[in-house]
Amino acid sequence: MPVQWVYWAGKLIKRASIVVVGTEILRGLVQEVNSHWLVKKLAEIGLDVARVVIVPDDYGAIAWALESSIEVSDVVLVTGGLGFTEDDITLDAAARALNLKLVLNAEAVELLKKRVGERFQGYIKAAYIPEGGRPLYNSVGISPGVHLSIDGGNKDIFFLPGVPVEMVRMFEEHVEPILRNKYARYTARISVVTEHSKESDVDSLIADIKKKYREAYFKTHASVPVAVSILVPAHSQSELKQKVESIVNELKRLVKVRSIEVQT
Repeated sequence: MPVQWVYWAGKLIKRASIVVVGTEILRGLVQEVNSHWLVKKLAEIGLDVARVVIVPDDYGAIAWALESSIEVSDVVLVTGGLGFTEDDITLDAAARALNLKLVLNAEAVELLKKRVGERFQGYIKAAYIPEGGRPLYNSVGISPGVHLSIDGGNKDIFFLPGVPVEMVRMFEEHVEPILRNKYARYTARISVVTEHSKESDVDSLIADIKKKYREAYFKTHASVPVAVSILVPAHSQSELKQKVESIVNELKRLVKVRSIEVQT
């Protein structure tokens, strides 16, 4: 299938993909929550999420997911399989897929020592990362994450732990600042609760607004009363304010509104 690029206001929107690694997830032993949290964070930053893929701890599956995600994305976030046990193969599989050597990283060794002291040799597998990668300190767990820039710095891959509390902390401490600095757009989320009971009625009423603001994402929810979620992107804070005010005013004019909440 050909790559479908998305343009917004004449500019190419930056896209992200999420690869979740874990056989235990696909066998129903563990509930997957990382991707949902990441999708919300990426949307806040202004990245368009192209895909979410869950694959087992398998070299071929990880390589396929990574390679195909790189094709359609500027940013790829990979969670899971960074540990020091036999089935933690994510970084090795990634190195093979990207034709990079898996090397013992001195900085990663120091990060392990910071977490476990002289016991670091028992966890040394976690210090082997793809050549050219930068280790990310794990302030909650043991295994470091990795930031890898490819394509001359035009694309970024982040390897994060699969344990949710570790993933969240590492994303907030290391990944989010990089993404906001490099890819951020101004965005707002408008949450609307209407007085209507039929989703089709609301969808019809807001059709003109959706056509006028094609760069925004509108989602009606089949609840009673019907709710509407809107994601609004902009190039500047002033433009965002103008768009949000305009959309809110038009919604109030066209739809019976119970409440409107705006988050920026």
